Amino acid sequence: MLLPFLILLIPCLAWSEVKTEFNGNVEVQSRHSWNNPEAKAAPLNQDWKEENFSQVFGNIGGKVELNNSRIEANWFGRAAYSPLYQNDYLATQIYTFPNKLVARDVFKLQYRRVDGDHQTDSTINKLFYEMDFDDNRFVFGRMFINYGLGEVFNPMNPFNQPTGLTSVNNFSQGNDGFRFTMFLNDYHTINFFLLGDKSVEGYEGQIDRTLWVHGEYQVNDKLTLDYVIGEDQNRQKVGGQSSYQFEKAMVFGQLLYQTELVNDEPSNNLWDVLLGYDQQVTNLYHIRVESGYQKKNLFPNLAFSDRFLPSEYFVSLANIYDIHPLVKLNGTLINDIKTGFTYFVGKSTWSMSHNIESEIFMYAPVGKGSSPDQLAQRLITTDIGLALRAFF
Repeated sequence: MLLPFLILLIPCLAWSEVKTEFNGNVEVQSRHSWNNPEAKAAPLNQDWKEENFSQVFGNIGGKVELNNSRIEANWFGRAAYSPLYQNDYLATQIYTFPNKLVARDVFKLQYRRVDGDHQTDSTINKLFYEMDFDDNRFVFGRMFINYGLGEVFNPMNPFNQPTGLTSVNNFSQGNDGFRFTMFLNDYHTINFFLLGDKSVEGYEGQIDRTLWVHGEYQVNDKLTLDYVIGEDQNRQKVGGQSSYQFEKAMVFGQLLYQTELVNDEPSNNLWDVLLGYDQQVTNLYHIRVESGYQKKNLFPNLAFSDRFLPSEYFVSLANIYDIHPLVKLNGTLINDIKTGFTYFVGKSTWSMSHNIESEIFMYAPVGKGSSPDQLAQRLITTDIGLALRAFF
């Protein structure tokens, strides 16, 4: 449906001055993982001790501009290997989070296959046509929807899962549909979204329509307000974000309310709250704090369908220190205040050249949670690994 539409636009390129741009990245990762002993017991039954996992993934993107319109596309590919795939263990879903490479999928421009001990993904996660006018913009196709300041938790944006606690880098989820943008003035912008609706019989992976509004209003040079309202995945939602910029620091907050499911299925309403603080303390040291509340979903679908590390009350602390112009240390702690579960992410990144960098990373649950209901926390593994990435 989408590809024929874009192909028809190609003859128009011959009549206009065409500008093109291409870019991409590739990353190789290898890790050794130790299983959480509590994951071996019922009902999880993840009865493995330690194992290796490796993956290579990357993006190739580009755009073609002509007059007041353009076409943008991005391909994401990944090949992963581990004996854990042979028994369909859940650990591989953590390593490759987010599992949905396209959050709102209508056009099915993706391929995924698991054969024995390896998995292959090939996805066009961006492919859209855009027309720009003086006071508005129209987009049709598969697009990235990136907004919101949360890195560990970003509740007001349900279209691109935050990956601050995972090893997947330089990745955005695609969303199929339309976007109409109104530039009311230099300070106020409103985006209207109509996203995927595929409830026809025989369509695998049924999704429901999204009618969504996101606005951004810059009150002054320091204060910015965002707001969202609409219906998404059978819930009506309303919320907002405010951020205040100091000379070297920023404070921000988000609030999102979600009603019960509108289709009369068993459900409960949800509240999401986020508070954050970000500061460049010195030229070498950067700190970021996020804390929040996520009302528990009493009727979840899958452990990792929406959030990588579910916790009702949490606080996270991220520290970045440049020990050398070419070497950066990054340490993040996230604590579930209610249960005591604590998760640590440590990275040491070395810039080998202007477009190549290497990384040593560690992911580890360093504090055991006290709640038997948080099954997802019992699935978190301890990992040490290496990564090599290049940009072009």
